[in-house]
Amino acid sequence: MRQSSIRFNAGKVAFDEDTKRCTPLPHKGYITIVPGTDDPDFLQFTWKCKDATAGGAVEPDELVLIPGDVTFKHVKSCTTGRVVALTFLSSGAKHLYWLQDVGDIDNLALLTPKDEAILKDVVEAVALDDDDE
Repeated sequence: MRQSSIRFNAGKVAFDEDTKRCTPLPHKGYITIVPGTDDPDFLQFTWKCKDATAGGAVEPDELVLIPGDVTFKHVKSCTTGRVVALTFLSSGAKHLYWLQDVGDIDNLALLTPKDEAILKDVVEAVALDDDDE
């Protein structure tokens, strides 16, 4: 049985293919991951902007996650913030987010214990169950 829901603060990140640089977008937001309404084996992933006034200008991310088809990893090469990548293995599509809860001000890329717990929860949620393989 999958966890009922996961929610955490995160912003979106723009990636420049030419410079290979990540730039956090200024909007504060949050991610929720819940079992799908049509198929509880799939997960509904949503990123939404917290600012209601900017909400109309910032489109939410609404994605369906199929366990075994996605990875969720810390982008260690980003040293100016705590960035995570949601990657779809079947298509190669990648979505980047920055973790917005307060972290280590001396080492911006260092994951906090809360960040590590979030990563663990998401990785477990998107992993195939033994009986799904």
